[in-house]
Amino acid sequence: MVFIQQVLWFASMSDSSSNSLDTDVWRLADEWGPEKVVLAYDPDTGMRGVLVIDNTAMGPGKGGIRFTDTVTPVEVFRLARTMTWKCALAGLPFGGAKGGVMGDPSKVDRVAWMRAFAKAIRPYVPLQYIAATDMGTTELDMAVFAHEVGDMRACTGKPRELGGIPHELGTTGYGVAVATDLTLTMLNNTGMLRLDRREARVAIQGFGNVGSFTAKFLDEMGYRIVSICDVSACIHDAEGLDIPSIMKELSYCTHISNLKKYEKMPKEKVFDHPADIFIPAATSDTVNAETAPKLLPHTKVLVEAANIPTTPAGERILLDGGVWIIPDFVANAGGVIGSFVEYKGGTELDAFELIKYKISSNVKMVLSESDQSKKPPRSVALEVAKARVKRAMLLRKGAIDVAREYFGRRKLYDDSMLSFSAKQG
Repeated sequence: MVFIQQVLWFASMSDSSSNSLDTDVWRLADEWGPEKVVLAYDPDTGMRGVLVIDNTAMGPGKGGIRFTDTVTPVEVFRLARTMTWKCALAGLPFGGAKGGVMGDPSKVDRVAWMRAFAKAIRPYVPLQYIAATDMGTTELDMAVFAHEVGDMRACTGKPRELGGIPHELGTTGYGVAVATDLTLTMLNNTGMLRLDRREARVAIQGFGNVGSFTAKFLDEMGYRIVSICDVSACIHDAEGLDIPSIMKELSYCTHISNLKKYEKMPKEKVFDHPADIFIPAATSDTVNAETAPKLLPHTKVLVEAANIPTTPAGERILLDGGVWIIPDFVANAGGVIGSFVEYKGGTELDAFELIKYKISSNVKMVLSESDQSKKPPRSVALEVAKARVKRAMLLRKGAIDVAREYFGRRKLYDDSMLSFSAKQG
């Protein structure tokens, strides 16, 4: 695997912190990737950004653009790697990639910054990278990105008027809800859990696009959402929160701390309130060695709506405590599945139908194999995803090499002529 660092408009980033982050990305490189790391700086706007194209064996790298003042090259790499596995497991003709713009979109000229980032990475779009929304970006950002690149194929999640299927429809949250409901059903059917959906208490950490739509769809399925939080506050009601009214009020008051009805608590309290199902839908590494023990007394299922929300230490604590964990690249693939439908010119209905089909299939496969093999669901899902990517990588190297490796073990071909013998029957 070739690991290339390319620097575009790159200046004044030689401080020790940037060098440290660079070194960390190099340290994380392995047989899977990344194939390219692009660091971008625009002196006119001050925009700093990073693009990580992790693996394109199965197709152009697919992944959103994260626009926050905390995003780092290492985080972008980890997210890109998750996209590699996510697309492979979903059976999509995409590889894994991710973009990051390092700034607070509310404090900078976001249009100018998005244009600058698009201009910087334009040589790779869309043949090697196809963008989408992520934390801090919206369908309007995608419209700007596509316009600057000069190609509507540059990204998905565009406004309807540009032929897009906006992520604001809640495709990712819908997939998480489907994964959650099927997980509970399967665990009940196999006797590994005794919990009716009408009795199940659900807590959701993070109430942006993914968290809010996860709550909406689960509420419509009959689940009781007892706790939610965002960056500003946490609210709780043991009898169940009124999700439709909360979403309506948040459409104009923005933050949970501004809601009128509920008592507000620190956002960290979402880990303390008893819930049978916990759904991290915020940012990375929030379920860790410090927070995971708080979930153990009551949590039976954790469904990862955010990308990489659980650290290895946090996961080990939960697994040892008997918690079933549905990994991010299984549960939250609804967004990229919807992106695929948009890319192929499908409709919004097509997107929701394919999301339900693919996520249901993967949850069934992962849980069934996990039960039989006694391996954690993440390990099972990773094995499948890695096998698919590995095969694609081999095929990229040439069909003859693949044939030689496969049939050579069975002595079924004449290597000098590269023709198969009659023994193959």
